[in-house]
Amino acid sequence: MNQVRKHIEAIQQAEQFVNESLQHAVPDVHKPSYHASPRIHWMNDPNGLIQYRGEYHLYYQHNPYSEEWGNIHWAHKKSKDLIHWEKLPIALAPSEWYDKDGCFSGSSIEHEGKLYVYYTSNVFTSPQGLPDDLLQQQCLAISEDGGISFTKYENNPIIEAPPAGIGQNNHFRDPKVWKHGDHWYMVLGTKKDDKGKVLLYRSHNLLEWEYVSVIAQSDGSMGYMYECPDLFRIGEYDILLISPEGVRDYPLSGYYVGKLDYDTGTYTHGAFHVLDDGFHFYAPQTMEDHLGRRLLIGWMPMNGRKLGKSWSGAMTIPRVLTLDEHNERLIIQPVEELIKLRTQHIQHKQLIVDSSLEQALPKLQSRRAELKVAYNLTESDAQEFGISILASDQREEETVIRYSVSSNELTLDCSKSYNGSDRVKSITLGQASDQLILHLLIDHSVVEIYVNEGERVLSCFVFPKESSNHIHLFTSSGKAVIDSLDFWELDV
Repeated sequence: MNQVRKHIEAIQQAEQFVNESLQHAVPDVHKPSYHASPRIHWMNDPNGLIQYRGEYHLYYQHNPYSEEWGNIHWAHKKSKDLIHWEKLPIALAPSEWYDKDGCFSGSSIEHEGKLYVYYTSNVFTSPQGLPDDLLQQQCLAISEDGGISFTKYENNPIIEAPPAGIGQNNHFRDPKVWKHGDHWYMVLGTKKDDKGKVLLYRSHNLLEWEYVSVIAQSDGSMGYMYECPDLFRIGEYDILLISPEGVRDYPLSGYYVGKLDYDTGTYTHGAFHVLDDGFHFYAPQTMEDHLGRRLLIGWMPMNGRKLGKSWSGAMTIPRVLTLDEHNERLIIQPVEELIKLRTQHIQHKQLIVDSSLEQALPKLQSRRAELKVAYNLTESDAQEFGISILASDQREEETVIRYSVSSNELTLDCSKSYNGSDRVKSITLGQASDQLILHLLIDHSVVEIYVNEGERVLSCFVFPKESSNHIHLFTSSGKAVIDSLDFWELDV
């Protein structure tokens, strides 16, 4: 059987299994409605993000056979507005000797009207498989029909291994490709001696790639493997995203702001910054659109099997990246297209929230909403205040966002969230100003919190009972003055 036919049949088999499984899936009150998520089974890393032929394309890691990781394919959605996503056929399936155990993460570029996708092929080299018995190589597939179907390059793999002594071919993955000047460039994640690295490659024709240099590596404190590297320019600076493994006990993704010398392959940069301070964010990828925006989508991981779900994972709302006025940190905000979902609007101006005046609180209820609250820190005298969302009537169950004035800390408290979660995370905000602005996106089980117009972001999954749909404002020891509160119901 020829290569093309094998690939088509592998995709057809996967699509058939998904469609049969959907017939037995039951409605789920926790399934996100306006965040991209799988119809059924497993989702992880966003791949191949691109605006192509006037539409936004989101490919992603997908197991069509289970709500657990494994049998990794590339699934596919597209959108005209970054908010409404249309499901398309699976784009890549394991079908060849070099990718028989998974088509892992990668990226896409447009060249001469065609869509080129670069991905990591995976082969388990022993019956045990993970975590280290792997062979990972870089491969290419090309689409001539608008990114729907792909033909794998006949001379795959195009990069068989990192240079000896530089990296390991059992952890060598996630190609991200872009063009600079007359050449194409690629960054790849790898490891050596339990230290993560990002490698830079260069090509003149998209087929033959030469190793250039190591542009970033762990000193031992920054993890044992660098996954999902992404390098792009904002203004005069080159931003490097990485997702280091082995730094903390839940997913971590972050970035450096620096400059890449393309002649020498040297990348100089400042401190590492976390991209998202929540509990469920990993493996982000970016693209640039026709408006010149640098857009980021991140994966929100969850264990569907453990939670008794028929699905696993979701993507964040696409986010716009800019640099702050000092060119030191990214400002991260949801795309403005989100306003298309707004329906019923409740607004309050100059609202005083006092722990002894419950009648002052607006009555808000929703499991699918957008809430933006601007606190006046100058006029408030409460030492602590915040917002409780997805809460039961008496707040036995709730997810809490709490601000402490004395420490200038914002806390995400999931200790009373469903499923016995004990996650509590506090972050210190930047220099205090006259306002604290909290911008929340709520989507059944998905919560995104944007702080001070994108200074910080926190994303998390919670799984409240269906009746837990209340939103409360609270204070302790004093009053909180709110300059403005805007609440919108969201409808897809």
